[in-house]
Amino acid sequence: MEPVSLPAGEEVPAKLPEIVAPTAEPKRLAVNFAYLSAGEMTAKLLTFASFSFLAHRLGPANYGILEFTLAVMTFFTLPADLGLSWYGAREVARNPDRGPRLLHEITGLRLALTLCSMAGLVLFILLIHKSYEQKELLGIYCVSLLATPFLLQWFFQAYDRMVWVAGATIVRQIGFAGLVFLCCRGGHSLLWVGFAECVSVTCIATYCVLMTRYSLGAPWPWPDLHVGRLMGHIRESLPIGLSELSWAFMWYFCTVLLGLFYPDKSLGWFGASHRTVMAMHTFVALYFFNLLPSIARCVGHPDSQLLQLMDRSMRFVAWTGLYAAAALSVLGPWVLQLLYGKAFRAGSSTFAILVWMLPIAMLSGHHRYALLAYNRQVRLLWCMVASAVIAIVSGLILTPIYGGSGAACALLIANAFNLVLVYFSVRKLIVEVPIWPQIRVPVAALLSGALIFFAIMRWNLFGALAAASLWYLGILAWNDGSSLLTFIQSLIHGSRHAHALETSE
Repeated sequence: MEPVSLPAGEEVPAKLPEIVAPTAEPKRLAVNFAYLSAGEMTAKLLTFASFSFLAHRLGPANYGILEFTLAVMTFFTLPADLGLSWYGAREVARNPDRGPRLLHEITGLRLALTLCSMAGLVLFILLIHKSYEQKELLGIYCVSLLATPFLLQWFFQAYDRMVWVAGATIVRQIGFAGLVFLCCRGGHSLLWVGFAECVSVTCIATYCVLMTRYSLGAPWPWPDLHVGRLMGHIRESLPIGLSELSWAFMWYFCTVLLGLFYPDKSLGWFGASHRTVMAMHTFVALYFFNLLPSIARCVGHPDSQLLQLMDRSMRFVAWTGLYAAAALSVLGPWVLQLLYGKAFRAGSSTFAILVWMLPIAMLSGHHRYALLAYNRQVRLLWCMVASAVIAIVSGLILTPIYGGSGAACALLIANAFNLVLVYFSVRKLIVEVPIWPQIRVPVAALLSGALIFFAIMRWNLFGALAAASLWYLGILAWNDGSSLLTFIQSLIHGSRHAHALETSE
């Protein structure tokens, strides 16, 4: 074992906790997942509530400035980490005794990357043609990046302290939401949002450092800036970081582009619609987080096992995803008014386009996670990069012409292209996992339900939606009702059954 390198004067900490092998602690895994889910959902609700409050206070135009700022920050926050959080958690989990050394080295590397990101952001602020207030808001958010190296949730994750990870997430969002509700009133709300972000991120960095030192017994996370030792970490984390950046380009590039071409109410309408769809996408991510172990257990077994799992799952997401997208397209004006205020109803056309990304993401998720489960993450990275390029190109073509609707179409095109790429990748590298046989009946039910809806809507919109919904749900129950109910039950009890099987073997 290599000796741990600590800064001068730093005492060697007490032995850090041993990491329990996950396969030996199924109950602990369940508890950790519960902590993470509770923390994530609480944070999402707090964030959504605070941004709903801001939208009501700011109105579409000023709210659009905020969404533009947050989208820009995505492209400077991710390079400040460059996949090191995932990489660090993995390496410390594999070699717990290297924890103190990796803590210093990854903190130092993230500090160097943060300073580079800040320099790039300052250059961006100087070059863009925006008002002084918008540039000032970006400058405040730039300062908040200084806390990035000391956001040590990855270190807690490595030592299986998920309750601290959840606590960190909640503390940050409680601080941000509390300051927003307390201070963001009147004409200077935008700048106060930036200050609220700085304060909340400083609090969470302090929390992480103190918990690392006094609860975990690790050394103070002083940055190690030894270049020779750090380059190896960059080489390992770079593919992860590039994948995250590709995802960001696919989902957020059009928001930035729209802010550069249309800095008016349409940006606020698009930002509100996009934020709502991204919040719904959280449930898609949680679904595949739960499905991934089932896919992984198919590795090494006959292809029929994977195909059976995929068939039932894709039928489930096709029925639910298509219905959700269609219903939300109709109810868009009321959804946006409820969440953001009456001034955002005009964004319903953009919202009606963006919601169709949900069923596409739900279908492509089967193939994306199959690539992960079968250790084909490099191919997945290239699929994400190619999809990001499509998002950029289509955004550059459509956004200047059609505004928010064009940006929404560009996102939809990129996600559809990603579905095609991952489908053919799985077909070539693993096995063909068909899509059309599973979605054929739901699509037919949706189209026939649409005929019913348009025939009745001239008399009563909500009555038409109810009639079309009953028709759609009736076909669902007739064709796939019992099999989908069995599939849902298998998902809920899958982990328990898998553990029982492992024990019996």
